[in-house]
Amino acid sequence: MDAKTKGRWDTVLTVVLVGCALLTTGLVLRRELFSPTAAPGIPQKPVFVEDWTAHLEKGVRIGSAEAPVQLIEFADFECPFCASFHKTLESVRQKYPTQIALTFVHYPIQGHRFAEPAARVAECAREQGRFEAMHARLFEWQNQLGLKPWSEFATAAGVSDLATFESCVKGTEPLERVVAGRKLADELGVKGTPTLIVNGWQLHRPPDAAELEAMVQAILSGKKPV
Repeated sequence: MDAKTKGRWDTVLTVVLVGCALLTTGLVLRRELFSPTAAPGIPQKPVFVEDWTAHLEKGVRIGSAEAPVQLIEFADFECPFCASFHKTLESVRQKYPTQIALTFVHYPIQGHRFAEPAARVAECAREQGRFEAMHARLFEWQNQLGLKPWSEFATAAGVSDLATFESCVKGTEPLERVVAGRKLADELGVKGTPTLIVNGWQLHRPPDAAELEAMVQAILSGKKPV
């Protein structure tokens, strides 16, 4: 094979490899944000979950059980889109501090190395009443997962008994809430994170701040969120 022909084959091989890499990246993004059954260009309609209030006990609630706006979020602490939605949700919650409650359902995605360990860390913090603070810290320090010791997350989240926390984090038994979260996700056809249910309406994608606020206002005025 002469040098010119070899150069052409090298170029073709490079193009193929780049194409494969882009396809893999696209599939990962689709897995985290979209249902694979969605028709291209056709938005999915929200689906009402008939027994949605029963699922409020399958996660960890942040906010009041009496809040008129009840959100259920399936999320993964390593998912970048979940971290982005966390900022969106917090910006809206600041405007409606008593009207919105979030039930966080653990749904760590396979392939996210630190997602399940982070779920355990959050549960260990919950045992000391610091779930909300740890939930926020894990998203804020998402790029430090696996690099920063869990004890630093705990200290920043206000966990007081670090010895008990460390012992809890080293546990290897299946986490009840993670098992329940995955089972519920399967039952509801959840395909990626974050997936949000707003007063029973399961959305096909996470809303932006304006959309979420419009849903909140609709509920507060006695209307459906969608």
